[in-house]
Amino acid sequence: VLYGATGYTGQLVTDELVRRGATFTLAGRNPDKLAALATERGQGAPWRAVAADDRAGLRDLLADAAVVINCAGPFT
Repeated sequence: VLYGATGYTGQLVTDELVRRGATFTLAGRNPDKLAALATERGQGAPWRAVAADDRAGLRDLLADAAVVINCAGPFT
């Protein structure tokens, strides 16, 4: 699961995961941006919109994940 996928760093990681042929799910807060990223750069990867403060949603999102890559900011 790539969380924070629609930010600058998340998009770079998306590109690398696609380049490596990885199976992954894009995740973050904004469903419109996630859908666009999946189509434009993620080669149709599945996506899920879940807020970072939604504990139940995050548990559900990550329940079957073998790896989690967190690219959610803010970065300073």
